[in-house]
Amino acid sequence: MTGWKASLAVLIGITALALSSALFFAHPDRARAASLPSRLHHARHELRLARQRLRHDKLAYAAALAAQSAPSVDVTPAATPSATPTASDSPVPSDSPTPSDSPAPNATPSPDPSATAAPAAAPSLAQLLLAVKRDKRSVRRLAALVHRLHYEAELRRAAARGNWMPMVRDAARRSHIDAVGLRRLMSLESGGRAHAENGPYHGLYQYCLSTWHSAWNPWRHCSVYDGEAQIRATALAIHRGWGRSMWPNTYPRAF
Repeated sequence: MTGWKASLAVLIGITALALSSALFFAHPDRARAASLPSRLHHARHELRLARQRLRHDKLAYAAALAAQSAPSVDVTPAATPSATPTASDSPVPSDSPTPSDSPAPNATPSPDPSATAAPAAAPSLAQLLLAVKRDKRSVRRLAALVHRLHYEAELRRAAARGNWMPMVRDAARRSHIDAVGLRRLMSLESGGRAHAENGPYHGLYQYCLSTWHSAWNPWRHCSVYDGEAQIRATALAIHRGWGRSMWPNTYPRAF
């Protein structure tokens, strides 16, 4: 294969990969499912770091508390006799230079940068205790985030296998409605198929596009074929009392 043909083949391959990625992430349900593992991995990493900081600050606080509680020891040295000879013990020879004859030493020493630098003050017990409390709050927050993301990942894995019931139960619990009725309404509308279509109606609960994209729906920016978004939007609509008006034929049989 010549050089230009090989370059053309590589360019076609890159273009096809870019188009497939764009089509994949064009659906919000797929994009969210793809980003959830990375968010969960990042949250777990942050939780490990927060737990390490908490252990470090606990050890520092315990060491500072032990140092403050330790009894003080008097280390003043005992007085020792002076070993400096007196003038009578060591006579000055006659030929030794007098102080006036010897050159005067430089009385101004050169500054030492290391001696002028002030040592960093150690944190106080109050500061260390505050750091421990802050670390505990961070660990609790990150642990709750990891638990929530793990729970969402479990729901989406079940939905990918065609098992919508865990997500239905979660949405029903949040909206304070009957989970069995919500699942039965889905079966009557679409048979549990997220891409079901019946004329102008689409998705698990057969929304028309004008209803789906209305201001009442917090998930209106998601795809109408996003199964999780349809489940949560439907649970909210039923919680607000719109079930009979939005699904007049199937709602009475479901609930």
